[in-house]
This record gives sequence, structure tokens and C-alpha cells, in this order.
Amino acid sequence: MTELDDAAISDAILIARAKAGETNAFGFLYRRYVLLIYRYVRSRVRCDADAEDQVEQVFLKAFQRIAQYEERGVPYSAYLYRIARHGLVDYYRRKEPLQSLETVEIAHTELEDVETRLTRRDDLRKTKVALQALPEQYQEVIRLRLLLDLSTEEVAQLLEKRQGTVRVLFHRAMKKLRELMDQDENEE
Repeated sequence: MTELDDAAISDAILIARAKAGETNAFGFLYRRYVLLIYRYVRSRVRCDADAEDQVEQVFLKAFQRIAQYEERGVPYSAYLYRIARHGLVDYYRRKEPLQSLETVEIAHTELEDVETRLTRRDDLRKTKVALQALPEQYQEVIRLRLLLDLSTEEVAQLLEKRQGTVRVLFHRAMKKLRELMDQDENEE
């Protein structure tokens, strides 16, 4: 298997090869999904080190359980997200209360002037405050759809809900977020 083959090989083939003992096949799965899982976990924890530790645990568990993994019509990424979600529940059970989306940062280019940066930083702060006021289920569906850019189908599989339910949740979450943002603007 070469680097060029990586993108063309399906998850099912890589999983089968990993089950057969090809550790480099699991390495391809790791490279394919590590950034997505990291972004998801990083949005839920306070610092990079904790996120890296959690992501390491996700892939360690996935590797240890590869022989037991069964294809059920759900993308392998959904399986990894599920491991990550369960790991985060355990993490916060041991640690501290969930600090939702507080660590999401907006990338700034060096060309932006100070006023633009301050406006973006203020907008980000307002958005974080409004997001934290949402119920956890709304926060989760927004994280998955917007932060991780997952499709409705992928979110439905991950959350073990129907696609219609996810669409309704997302619509309600965005409506509530807009209401909270508008309320914040009116109070200023």
C-alpha cells in the first residue's frame, strides 16, 4: 500500500486488512480521520494537550477493538466519533463540568487590521456565550454540522437518530441561537 493508494482505498478494505494484521492499514485509517476527530474533541476540552490525549485514546481503543468491529452500514468515522463521545463523557466525569465550544478560535490573517480583529473577537465571544446557553443536544448538533462540517446523514448515524430528527434539531438549534444573538444585540 502506498500513500497514493490511501485515498482510493475504502474504509471497508482498510478495516479488513487491519483485521488481517496489516498495521499500516490501520495507519491509513488513522491519517484519514485523525484531524476530524481532533477538531471534534478539541471543541469540547480546554487545552490542546487534553485533546491530544483524548484523540490518542480514541484511536488506541479503535485499534484494540478492530478485530471485533462489524460493518453495519455506518461509516467508520461515525464509529470513531462514538468512541470519542464516550471518552469525553468519561473525561468530564473524572474532571470538571463541560466547557462547551469555549476553545474554538477564528483564524486571523496578518493582513487584518486591529479593528477587524477586535470585531471578530467580540463576535466570537458573543457566539460562544449564546452557544453555551443552548441545551447540550443543540450544542452537539451545531458542533457536528458546522464545526466538523458533517452531513445530516453522518450526524444522524453518529447520534443514532433519524435524519429528519437531526434536521429538526439543527433547525431549532440555529433558530434558538439566532434568538439569543439578537437578544444580546438588543441589550447592548
